[in-house]
Amino acid sequence: MQFKFAVLGAKKFCMLLYRQLSRYGAVKMSFSARLQQVLHEFDWNQSELARRLGVKPQSVQSWLKGVTPRMDKLEKLAEVTGKPMHWFFTEQQEDVQKEELQCPTSREKEKITEKQRLILELFDDLPESDTDIIIKELEVKRNFYARKLKELLLKKKHIS
Repeated sequence: MQFKFAVLGAKKFCMLLYRQLSRYGAVKMSFSARLQQVLHEFDWNQSELARRLGVKPQSVQSWLKGVTPRMDKLEKLAEVTGKPMHWFFTEQQEDVQKEELQCPTSREKEKITEKQRLILELFDDLPESDTDIIIKELEVKRNFYARKLKELLLKKKHIS
């Protein structure tokens, strides 16, 4: 997972992680409950959250009623709250270990763990043809998961 983060970046890694977890039933759609939790945790009302996100209060109200926001709004919500995107789709009682799922903050992104360092060293020792193949495979997977997440969000929007 650390290697994927180093290559994919935080946002794409979170989307990939969300997709993988949802495959195994570890993630359930509970966006509105998590959004309500954010409002309570930050002591914001719907209008305040809307202002911070640059949307109308009616948008936040519809999200609380079960409508899933567009990807750009999810990204902004994660940025404004400091919560990873996948967090909004996990059950409150079923949080997976925070350390395992927590996407790094901007300050933590600059740090590199021993595992990341080791992976990068191993990666650097590979022939360039192999590293190119690995990078292309990861890009294909990233694009696949990004498309699937968009499809899931569109499908959820049409069902609501």
